[in-house]
Amino acid sequence: MALVEKSTVVFTNISVDQLCERVKANPKAILLDVRSPGEYTGSALRNSYGHFRSAININIDELESRLNELAKYKNDEVIVYCSHSRRSPRATYFLSTQGFKNVKNLAVGVSTFPGLENNECLKINFVFH
Repeated sequence: MALVEKSTVVFTNISVDQLCERVKANPKAILLDVRSPGEYTGSALRNSYGHFRSAININIDELESRLNELAKYKNDEVIVYCSHSRRSPRATYFLSTQGFKNVKNLAVGVSTFPGLENNECLKINFVFH
């Protein structure tokens, strides 16, 4: 993906609590994990932390070439996340420039989830590795 002027980047960041509210209000919301497959499954050499049960996993490096897999969700709510919220803002911006109407970025990565195992929403929706 090409670099862009920071002032042109506009999208919505949401907190974990807001993500939980959105998933509860809209169970059909699309959760997009833009980490590597190894991070997603827990087989990577680095910490992977876990993943949302219903998430679609498309590595940020493959997002542009695999965009057609997400095309049917252009009008749906899409919430993008990663480990440290470094890759997900890029993906969120990219999707917003590709006609996705309701895309949001999880403002913190799943690396902040350890210790939240008792959070009711995460108990139901997240698999901790």
